[in-house]
Amino acid sequence: MDYSIIESTYEMEVNEEIYLLEDYLPSMYKNDNEREYVQTLFKALNISYSNGIYQFAYIQLHMIFMVCIYYMLLKINEVAPTEIENALFFMIKDKNRVRDFYGPSNTRDNAVYFGSFAVLGESDVFLLLKIAGMDSDLQGELKKLVEERNKYAHANGNIIITSQSTIDEKISKYINMIERVQKLVKPFIEELYKKTLKDPYFSDSEDRFGYMDDNDQIREEFIKKYSLSYQDINTCRKFKIDVLSEVKNYDEIKDLHIALCKYYRGIRDDEAVECVD
Repeated sequence: MDYSIIESTYEMEVNEEIYLLEDYLPSMYKNDNEREYVQTLFKALNISYSNGIYQFAYIQLHMIFMVCIYYMLLKINEVAPTEIENALFFMIKDKNRVRDFYGPSNTRDNAVYFGSFAVLGESDVFLLLKIAGMDSDLQGELKKLVEERNKYAHANGNIIITSQSTIDEKISKYINMIERVQKLVKPFIEELYKKTLKDPYFSDSEDRFGYMDDNDQIREEFIKKYSLSYQDINTCRKFKIDVLSEVKNYDEIKDLHIALCKYYRGIRDDEAVECVD
């Protein structure tokens, strides 16, 4: 066999725009398996792109995009679990299959995780975004992404994406789409943050899950627990916590908010980020 056909003949510089997708993935993963899975996808995309194997880079790009969507749905589910379940019943119309969605074979530690949504068809997954107010235009564009991916993913002997300019256009398109979906998710992130800060078990110094340090608590019991992305944390740091000024533990809430802002500032090593309104 002539193995030269699979040898690297390119060493293209990777389009840095690819890594903007990391801003929509967890800044802290719940476990090593999740982190390694995402890292493997980016490694595969990097290798394919840098070696000019653009059609496979495109497929890996789509996979990373879908993982971003799944994590976003996971956060919607934290705020609106009943709406998600009702939507699943509406789409699937089979109580047993919906039960299986929440069953042990499709969950981790008895809870839905990002990979739970992968059992649904991707077009159906996008329909869940209607809970967040997705309009028909965005729905149609997301559906086209799936249709296009299907066209490229089959072993039909056709290599269609052959130029760097083509894959770069697709990368830009995916970035644009994920930005638009993030805007839909923003109110859910704000609500999740508000709900968490108001919870006396989270903010009351008499409880607080046994944490003595604000920084440790905000990382472990909020950012990591809910798989918050850089974009999500940016939304939280801009949250006007003075709406909670009448809450009993407001001073402690403010300290936890400052801890979140400091964590955000550390992600980008940006001292210009203000941590107090």
